[in-house]
Amino acid sequence: MIEKAKNGYKINIYKDKLELSIAVFRFIECQIVNTLKNKDRFKFCVSGGSTPKSVYKLLSNSDLRWDMVDVFLGDERCVDPNSELSNSLMLKNSLLTNFGSKAYFYEIFNDFDSDDESIKNQFISKLFEKCESTPPSFDLTLLGLGEDGHTASLFPYQKNNNIDDFVIFNEGKGLKRISLTPKVLSASSKIVFLVSGANKRIALERLLDEKEPIDRTPSKLIKSINQISIFCDQESAKELEI
Repeated sequence: MIEKAKNGYKINIYKDKLELSIAVFRFIECQIVNTLKNKDRFKFCVSGGSTPKSVYKLLSNSDLRWDMVDVFLGDERCVDPNSELSNSLMLKNSLLTNFGSKAYFYEIFNDFDSDDESIKNQFISKLFEKCESTPPSFDLTLLGLGEDGHTASLFPYQKNNNIDDFVIFNEGKGLKRISLTPKVLSASSKIVFLVSGANKRIALERLLDEKEPIDRTPSKLIKSINQISIFCDQESAKELEI
């Protein structure tokens, strides 16, 4: 593992995706164990996508105090929860299996027939119930990074990415989506970007570039008073000047 620091980010570079997945799994496992020594609940905001799925499967097999863990998605596609495009379904088949099945999971579209305003208000209400702070704050937020620089469902050149709200609806890659805003994601105690693959090289370079505009790379909207960690593989970090 290679460890670097740049522009407020701590960058951990691993040989390949397997080594990366194991490292992120161990990091999250440690965060859960240590947090629950001092708190009654561990509040965990997770991302969808293919990259974290292997991490979630490893976590699900770890005998942690899952009954004390609250899981929220940072974003979700506005699809039926049984659709293969659903992040919720992916979680149910990975993180929320085995030991992880004991965790509390807030499923955004458990009633898919509700209108947008009701879904949004229910989401916000549950955030305040579980997080008990303004803005709602997670103990750990795990974020992905898209090839286009998006994170959660904050896509390039969308006008409402940084709106002064907690939850927004957005459009991305041909689908309507619901997402937490930078206001909520940035309030997390710890923030981790998980990045893998050669197709993420440009996006990762731009995330670390102080001069990069946030309109083109909305992942830069995520800020923290604490150092943000980036866990990546050598393929995605190959062109970095660090």
